[in-house]
Amino acid sequence: MLPHNQKYLVFDTETEGLNLHSSRTWQVSWLICQGNKVIKENDRFISHKDLQINKTVERLTGFSWDKYNERKEPLKKVWADFKEDLFNPEYKIVGQNLLGFDVYMVAGMQRLLGETPDYSYLERIYDTRALGKAYREDLDKPKTNMLSWQYKIIHDRSLKARVSQNQLLKFFGIEFEEEKLHDALYDNKMCFKVFSALKKEMNL
Repeated sequence: MLPHNQKYLVFDTETEGLNLHSSRTWQVSWLICQGNKVIKENDRFISHKDLQINKTVERLTGFSWDKYNERKEPLKKVWADFKEDLFNPEYKIVGQNLLGFDVYMVAGMQRLLGETPDYSYLERIYDTRALGKAYREDLDKPKTNMLSWQYKIIHDRSLKARVSQNQLLKFFGIEFEEEKLHDALYDNKMCFKVFSALKKEMNL
């Protein structure tokens, strides 16, 4: 079981689109938590000269060009700060659909900087989409190799439980503002509440 005072990194990205190889990240937000408390918030916007944000993405994420242009920073600066926490072995890493999406966006950031993607942090991930599906399908958690088990759940088409963040928040009776979902920082806060519920129910 996870220690009561375990430290967590909860992160999310917002991107141009859903292409795992070519879509670029324009917002990366992360929380540092300990136990059930948030102790630090980070919300960063990444500068791209020819950023492509379509109307659907604008509507879903509440994207604002004014806000983006005011707050955008060089990718190199944002990545330097983010990777300090991402590769800190003290932190377990939490997020919604990290294994199906965000880890590829992190790799994309590294490639844009001319770096070879480093996936060493994956072993510390607790993906609320995988955990939520396991809980709703009444699957036993593994005794070993949590990462492999989560990947199997994500890719098992026979598992039909609905486990978007919106659906998990409703399932656990967590109050949230639907219009704020898809903003990375707000999503992280809601994701950590979902994870806290799953941790309790699944004896993680």
